[in-house]
Amino acid sequence: MKSREAPTIRKSWTRTRVSLLCLSLSALAVFPFFVMSQPPDRADGSWLWMPITHDMILHFDQMKSFYRGLAAGEAYPRWEEDTNRGFGAPTTSYYPPGAYYLTSALYAIVRDWMWTILLAQILMMAASGFAIYLYARRFLSLRAAIVAMTAYIFLPYHTVDQYQRGALAELLGFAFMPLMLLFAENLLADTTQSAKASGRRPLEGEEDYDSFPKVKAGSRLLLNTAGLAATLGAFLWCHPPTAYQFAIAFALFVTASTLMHKSWKGLAPMAIAIALGSGLAAAYIYPAFVEQNLIRHEFISSTWPYSGTYIFAHGSGYDFTDFIWIFNAVAIALGAVTLLWVERRLVAPSSGLRQRVWLWVMIGCVSSFLMLKSSSPLGSLIPKLDIGVFAWRMLAITTLVAALIAGACAQAAFNGVRLPRASGSNSLASMTSVAILGGAVFVTARIMLPIWGAPPFEAAKEHVNVAMMPVTAPVEPLELPTVERAELASGQDHVEVEDWRPERRVLRVESSSADKLLIRTFNFPGWSATVDGEPASIVSGDALRVEFDASEQALIRADTFRGVTPIVDGKPGRIVGRESLGDIVIELRPGPHRVTLAYLDTAPRRLGAVITACAALFVVGLIAAALVMRSRASQAMNGL
Repeated sequence: MKSREAPTIRKSWTRTRVSLLCLSLSALAVFPFFVMSQPPDRADGSWLWMPITHDMILHFDQMKSFYRGLAAGEAYPRWEEDTNRGFGAPTTSYYPPGAYYLTSALYAIVRDWMWTILLAQILMMAASGFAIYLYARRFLSLRAAIVAMTAYIFLPYHTVDQYQRGALAELLGFAFMPLMLLFAENLLADTTQSAKASGRRPLEGEEDYDSFPKVKAGSRLLLNTAGLAATLGAFLWCHPPTAYQFAIAFALFVTASTLMHKSWKGLAPMAIAIALGSGLAAAYIYPAFVEQNLIRHEFISSTWPYSGTYIFAHGSGYDFTDFIWIFNAVAIALGAVTLLWVERRLVAPSSGLRQRVWLWVMIGCVSSFLMLKSSSPLGSLIPKLDIGVFAWRMLAITTLVAALIAGACAQAAFNGVRLPRASGSNSLASMTSVAILGGAVFVTARIMLPIWGAPPFEAAKEHVNVAMMPVTAPVEPLELPTVERAELASGQDHVEVEDWRPERRVLRVESSSADKLLIRTFNFPGWSATVDGEPASIVSGDALRVEFDASEQALIRADTFRGVTPIVDGKPGRIVGRESLGDIVIELRPGPHRVTLAYLDTAPRRLGAVITACAALFVVGLIAAALVMRSRASQAMNGL
């Protein structure tokens, strides 16, 4: 018994040390971001702040709105109440909410949004580092896997996502790519081969089941199927654009690996895992796809057309991506030359590393090519390739490949030290690994230094989101009128707000005559109303466009206009048109009323939720079945 427990204890201790190292490196990469801006003009004297980035201003408001939705009792908050001048937006019905579940959990503990973002980014970075370590340990030594982990944390696109882009959701996506490769390789491995022959290191606890190969194989099959499904599902919940782009590289990896090893048995469970993973995300993905024409989703593609985001494309808006593309491409090319040609004898074919290097280089080269304008004819053959919005987002894939190449070169260098006849011949492998790792740290420093002393981040004075405007609403959110949360069209009588939560509103109205109740909320599919407990019809309100001069216009509610000359902010104007405002209007009879609004699921949202629930039950069933199989095998073995 002691001989069996000792390896397990050693593995646990090793993983604990690696986890602590990963957390330390992640903190080193992340923490400077929160102390390098100019001191903000704040009364609380807090020293923790961050500089301005491209996307954080949206994430900051959206994560707060999402937390308010959770605090109001919604398991999946879909409506932002304060966005677009208080008329709201169905933001997380279309934007992935995965990262906001994490920030909400952290905020519930620390109760400070800056500390929440700091901890979230450290955890995201550490998760990605440990994920690549787990994958790399299948074929690399401990030290080489740590090199890959370190490179992955510090490679430039990973840090640029934080320090310049503020791409919170995309940062979380880095953790899922290595895990998908890990589970895919497990499924593709021929379970009848030994771990040594297949180039796979025995997993923890696997040595206990050598007497039960069928049970061991069946249990592993179920766990890896569930693991791939859960990883893909989480990836889609967190950042579908990167998930789709990586799916292209993943498909190439699986296809080439299958052909290379002639291992076909894993394709069926992999297809099941992919279907289950898509099902796990159906509550978000399905209604977002089916109902996309309800919002102005074309704003993103028209503002940043995919054809204008290729690397080296004029006017791409992100010049640093060109340099990162070159850095990753050089790292991949140098590693390929080193490992597959100059130092190939230091990479034993029996280890499986050489075959993997070929696979990594292949997906790295294809991903690099797809970021160039010259790939447009090929890209047009890939369905919905522009779902990634930015072609250069594939830098996340080449970052993963460059980190793995750095680890493989380190492994070749360590192999050369152990081989007597290879003394001094592993210099190129050593130099390549050091160059990638050192270059990553150097470039990270270069990314950080220009931001030192930058203006501090400040939350937006008002949160607007053009892409989430309903098609029945005005195009420009800042044209929306500033109005009360609820009022009567007549401007008389009394309206009291009894309850106002993101997805539920309760109002008490005293009306002396027939009137219209105008509610500052877009009439988006899902909103339903009751008046005195009885279902009530909702109609969309209109607006009058008022012009003050040739360059200044505004909107006013049509139902509240009772005059000849409209006056907005004390300035008289003239009416030049009528258009849909898209807010909620409910007609009321005379008398006191209790009006309730609730944001309910539409048919596509209900169907998506059912699919996700069924997929989740299936995945849990796979895990439970695997654990039962292992438990019974262990009991049978102990009885021998």
